[in-house]
Amino acid sequence: MDAMIPQQVPQARFVLIYQQRNITRNVSQHLLSLSYADYLTGQADSLAVELEDTQGQWRDQWYPGHGDSLELSIGWEGQPLRALGRFEIDEIELNCPPSTITLHGLATGIKTALRTTQHHAYENTTLAAIAQQIATRQGLQLVGNIQPIPLDRLTQQDADLTFLRNLAAEYDYAFKITGQRLVFHAISQLANAAPVATLILQDLSRVNLRDQIKSVPQAIELKHKDPASKQLLTYKIENGETVAVPSSISKTTTSGDTQKSRRRSASTEESKAKANAERAKANRERTTGSWAAMGRPNLVSGNVVTLAAAGQLGGHYLITSSHHRITRIGGYTVDKHVCRVSTTNQEQTP
Repeated sequence: MDAMIPQQVPQARFVLIYQQRNITRNVSQHLLSLSYADYLTGQADSLAVELEDTQGQWRDQWYPGHGDSLELSIGWEGQPLRALGRFEIDEIELNCPPSTITLHGLATGIKTALRTTQHHAYENTTLAAIAQQIATRQGLQLVGNIQPIPLDRLTQQDADLTFLRNLAAEYDYAFKITGQRLVFHAISQLANAAPVATLILQDLSRVNLRDQIKSVPQAIELKHKDPASKQLLTYKIENGETVAVPSSISKTTTSGDTQKSRRRSASTEESKAKANAERAKANRERTTGSWAAMGRPNLVSGNVVTLAAAGQLGGHYLITSSHHRITRIGGYTVDKHVCRVSTTNQEQTP
């Protein structure tokens, strides 16, 4: 009888670069936990490296500088690692006893002028042109496919970071700064991408999914003042793209409400773009939730995964945020917040 060959337990692996110098070996001897959080939009990606410091080296001769850079790649032993970006150290935290040092980094950086209040007027332009102008002003590379939505006039009285975050939310775009890149993606395009993985419900932990109808209006209503006639026009768009299982009684997939927006637009195109953005956001809020799973480097915000063996709650889910964590004793895990972007006609297996 052949001897049984024991299964080798997979080992998580990471590479940490500090100021273009590989410090993985030094860090590994002291590492308690490594956490990477990324968000689809509205928040900067962040990194936290928690280190044991009973000898006092990290709070003395190894003490890093504020604004110094960290670059992280993670994955599994024997497989290609995924680069997760560049972070600038913005906070150093000491806790004792026992003595630990935690390095906190932000992907937006702390040395750029993104948070400086700006005053600009944009006239007869487009959403894409404004994003490009701000990217150029900040010395960043614009990444993303932006629709040529015409904008009559916009006045900026905020920092570039705040202004672009609000503008992205108004037209349903994902916006964030990662290193030297200004990311500005249409969320609808991300939601239509092919899934990067299929996950089985029974293999997940801490699953929480909520399927509800009250946030999905039957119609979206916006108002637009015509510049030529000076008349106030109202646009009403019926919600025909709901991600839902129809009611067993009424067969409906929306509430009976009409969502009225108080924001007014200067053109027909602008009004319709805002209405479609409101509709898309409402649809994504129908089925939302979170779960934890074994770590995978490609389970990051903006990617789509398929949830299988989940009955009527199965389908394709867009990751809106993820929290990757490597610990000394717990291995590599990832927590995700998700929203359903489409249902599947039949159960899928890996």
